[in-house]
Amino acid sequence: MVTDDEVHRAGVRRAMTPLTILGGGPAGLGLAFYAHRADVSFVLFERSEELGGMCRTLRHGEHLYDCGAHRFHDRDPEITRDLVELMGEDLLTVDAPSRICDRGRFINFPPTPLNVLLSCRPGEAGRIGLELMRVRWRPRSCVSFKDFAVSQFGETLSRRLLLNYSEKLWGLPADELSPDIATRRLQGMTLRSLLLELIVPGREATHIDGQFLYPRRGYGQIIDRLKHRLPAEALRTGYEVARLECRGGAITHIHFAAGRAVATPGRVVSTLPLTLLVKFLGDQMPDEVRRIATRLRFRQIRLIFLRLRRPRVSAYASVYIPDPALCVSRLYEPKNRSAAMAPADETSLVVEVPCFADDAIHRTASETLAERVIGELAQLKLLDRRDVIDWKHHPLANAYPVYTRNYAREVRVVRDALARIANLDVIGRAGLFFYSHLHDQLRFGKDYVEAFSRSERRSEDEPAATAYPIAAADGGS
Repeated sequence: MVTDDEVHRAGVRRAMTPLTILGGGPAGLGLAFYAHRADVSFVLFERSEELGGMCRTLRHGEHLYDCGAHRFHDRDPEITRDLVELMGEDLLTVDAPSRICDRGRFINFPPTPLNVLLSCRPGEAGRIGLELMRVRWRPRSCVSFKDFAVSQFGETLSRRLLLNYSEKLWGLPADELSPDIATRRLQGMTLRSLLLELIVPGREATHIDGQFLYPRRGYGQIIDRLKHRLPAEALRTGYEVARLECRGGAITHIHFAAGRAVATPGRVVSTLPLTLLVKFLGDQMPDEVRRIATRLRFRQIRLIFLRLRRPRVSAYASVYIPDPALCVSRLYEPKNRSAAMAPADETSLVVEVPCFADDAIHRTASETLAERVIGELAQLKLLDRRDVIDWKHHPLANAYPVYTRNYAREVRVVRDALARIANLDVIGRAGLFFYSHLHDQLRFGKDYVEAFSRSERRSEDEPAATAYPIAAADGGS
C-alpha cells in the first residue's frame, strides 16, 4: 500500500496545500502543467498506464495516428502562445480543408449555401433556396436541435447535411437533442451568406476550419511535451479510482482498486466523467442526484485504422459521412496533417464509428466491423479493397457527452450537489459534461491555477477553505 506521505511528497515544491488531480487526459495534464509552472504542488492519478486520454498518438509499424481527428485552432491567443513555446519548431501550420461526402460528391466543410446548391439537382436546389428564404421570414422557437437546424436552413438542407449526421454521431433523433450541439462551424450557412456568394463571385463565408496547428509527429506529441515538463514522481499511472470517502463535507481519502488508498489534505480536482464521479461518491450523494446522473450518457467511438498500399487518398483533413445507412461518421488521413505520420509510399485512414455501450454496433466483433467499414468506404469510392494491407481497432469510451434536450438542467443539478463538497472541483470535457477542445482544456487548467494561487495568497491570513469553481466556456470547434 502506498502511504499518504509517499504520495504527497511526490511533486511537492513550495506550496503548502497540494492539489490531487484525478485523470491524466489533456485537462488533468494541462492543470498539472500550469500548477508546476506556478510552483503549486500536485499529484496526479491516472487509471491507465498511459497518459493523454483522447489525445494520444498510436503507432502501427511506420504509421502514426491519433485517437481522433484532432486539430488545434488559434481561438485563444494566450493558450496558443503557450503551445508554441511548448512545441517549438515541431508545431506545424497546416492548410488542409475538410469535406462532407454526400451522394458521391464532396461538399465544403463547413458548408456554404452556394456550394451545397451547386451540388444539387435543379428541383432540389430550388426547394432549398425557397426554404432558406421562408425560414428567414418565419422564425420558430428552438427547443431541439431539429428546431434550430430547420429554422436556419429549411427542412431539405438541414436533413441532408445536419440532421442525418447529428443523429448518427449522437445516437438520438434530432428532436431529442439540445440546440447546444450546434457549433460555430455552421455560422456561414445563412441566407445572407448565400446572397453574398451570388453577388460577389468567388466570395465565400470566412471560416478557419481549413487552417490549423498540428504537431509534427501527432497530437500525442503535445502530451509528451507536457509530461516531460512535469516531475515524474508526481504522475501516478495505473491508479483506478474505486471510491471517494467524505467526512465533514470534504473528501478525506481516495480509495483505489487493489486496496490502495491515500488521504487528500488539500483540494481534489476531478477530470473524470461526471457520471463516474457521482458513482465513486456513492450514497454520499443524494438519491435524486444519483438518479439524474444515470440519465447522462457519453457516446463511445470505435476507431478503425486502415493501412493502405497507396501514397494518398485525398487532400482533405477530415471527411464527414452524413448518410444514415452507413455506420461510418467521419474519417481522416493522418498524412494530410503531417508527412511524418506515414511512409512516402503508403497512407492510412482512421475511421470513427459512434455507438452506445449497449447497442448493436458496440456488440459487433471487431473483425466484422472492420469489414463493414472497408465495404462502406469502397462503396463511397474512398478506397479500393485491394489497397488495404491491414487494420487495427481501438475502442474509445466517453468520447462525446450527449446533449439531450434536458442535459443542461440535469448537469446543473449534479454540479450544484458536487459544489457542496468543500474541497472538490471539477474541470475538463468529461468532468464538466461540456463538449470542448484542447485549447479549452488548457484554458481550464490555466484559469484554475491562477484562481488557486490568488486564493492561497489571500488565505495566508485567512486559512478558511475556499472553492475554485470553473464555469464552462461557451462554444467549441
